[in-house]
Amino acid sequence: MVAYLLEHNHASRRVAKKVGLELRLRGPDAGHPDPATIRLVLADRPLSPGQQEAVMH
Repeated sequence: MVAYLLEHNHASRRVAKKVGLELRLRGPDAGHPDPATIRLVLADRPLSPGQQEAVMH
């Protein structure tokens, strides 16, 4: 399971952590109009390099 959310969305982050997801990636959100927006990816297992690339671009 993977959760893909914005860093400022504290409620969603709490829920993701409550169900056992861990932070796997943190970086700029390529699709957001504000270049300072940070995207978090939480998952229930480590992500392969291909999965990391897919969720961040």
